[in-house]
Amino acid sequence: MTRWIRRVGLVAAIACTRSAADHEVLGDREYAAAQYSDALAEYELGLHAGAGGVGLHAKAALAALHTGDLLTAAEQFRAMAQADQSRTDEAADGLERTARAAATANDRGALAEALQGLREAAPSRPLGSYARIVALDAVAAGNTAAALAYLPTAIATAPDARTADSMLFVYGLSAALARDCGTATLAFEGVLRRERQFSVLDAAREGIARCALIRAEATLARGRPVEAEDWFRRAATPGAASDVARAAYIGLGDVALARGDVAGAIDLYQQTLMSGMPGDSLAQRAQDKLNAIGRSDSQPPPTQP
Repeated sequence: MTRWIRRVGLVAAIACTRSAADHEVLGDREYAAAQYSDALAEYELGLHAGAGGVGLHAKAALAALHTGDLLTAAEQFRAMAQADQSRTDEAADGLERTARAAATANDRGALAEALQGLREAAPSRPLGSYARIVALDAVAAGNTAAALAYLPTAIATAPDARTADSMLFVYGLSAALARDCGTATLAFEGVLRRERQFSVLDAAREGIARCALIRAEATLARGRPVEAEDWFRRAATPGAASDVARAAYIGLGDVALARGDVAGAIDLYQQTLMSGMPGDSLAQRAQDKLNAIGRSDSQPPPTQP
């Protein structure tokens, strides 16, 4: 924080007295004298004033590396690649260097920025074990888009089979959160098929059931109860979480009611009531549906004219 305050003060003081054209020259002098913080401040002023172009991005990135300001280094190498496609290899080399330094320093923000720059500038370059760090950080932050972008690389570069399956399970969870249940189910099924990471097998079964419930409810909402019934039955299979199975019974009751099987619907709604706590949200939904059936049965038939 102190270093940042000093830099802000320097930038403010210099900005009042020097023209934009001077900043790159002054920065070069400071850089040659190994005064990297001062050089970076000059380069940033030059960039802010619109002077220097892509070469100034490169100089600012290198100065930032020397000062340990890895986030700025990553941002400047990324800007360099965006400004001039003929220098993407040079920028990618700088981003790789920044990623290594960020991983060593445990600077997660800089690492994420450097890897994003690499994905843009040199998508064929391997991200290695760094992808796993960024992917897990994205999962922890609830950033499913970033998690889904980095997890395939994390899986492919995992150091052993059990770690790969752990990452595959996390990939399934992220896909499920993104409502991509097709991808999530394939990931969970892969974890179950290989049986190499026993600690996540039960959770993978729960994930498959939860995705089946999501698909079932969406299918029923589209007016396709026959197709929805199959998904609801998958959601209610052994291994499903209690709330998923109970919600599936409600869905199966709705399907039974749609085909005119009132007795079957009542039985399924009552299963939800019996397997839960009185007054919980699923029990209330089931009770409301039973009450609606009761009200319908108590109404007298319409009189004939």
